[in-house]
Amino acid sequence: MKRKVPGALVAWSLVMSLAPMLLAQQEGASSRVEESTIPEGTEFKLQLHTTINSKTSKPGDRVLTTLIDPVSVEDRDVLAKGLRIDGHVGEVKTAGRRGKGGYLTVVFDTVELPNGEKVAILGSLTEIFSSEGGGDPNVGPEGELKGRGASRKAQIAVIGASAAAGAAGGIGPGIAAGAGGLMAAILLPRGKQASLAAGSLVGMRLDRDVTVTIPSSGK
Repeated sequence: MKRKVPGALVAWSLVMSLAPMLLAQQEGASSRVEESTIPEGTEFKLQLHTTINSKTSKPGDRVLTTLIDPVSVEDRDVLAKGLRIDGHVGEVKTAGRRGKGGYLTVVFDTVELPNGEKVAILGSLTEIFSSEGGGDPNVGPEGELKGRGASRKAQIAVIGASAAAGAAGGIGPGIAAGAGGLMAAILLPRGKQASLAAGSLVGMRLDRDVTVTIPSSGK
């Protein structure tokens, strides 16, 4: 009479026979990714999704963007179009009198990969390709977004008014100088705020190397 093999023993034998196959599949999956280093100085083109303004933005405010063009290393795309590249507002100074424009800095600090992994980066603003909502901001040599100062026409008008005050009869030199300074303060408007609206296209420079994990190019 044949002895029956217990069902639990059959199940255990099946699991043990499949274990090497499952392990091989897991090792194969892990081998299909590799690391790639994006070097310092690489340029990114981004679309801004947050409005920033030197009058209303505060240090630490989050700045959200997406990648417009893929980023390549050695002719291979390592960051795809549409990935999130986010940052925060750094230093902020509002526009002032006597034509001083406002400015602010943006520190890009995170890239989000397709698998949801967030990788720390360090990047700074380099240029403005297009500005939504009007305005004419520019980027300074240290990566600061700058608002324009007073126009040359306005400055000439103030200089003319000050000169006229100084030449008025019966006014002493000290009083004339004081009157000229007062007129300059009153007539010369504040400079423009540094401002970029959501939808603007900007450039970013990577300020240090960053290593990301990407799918392997091997078969």
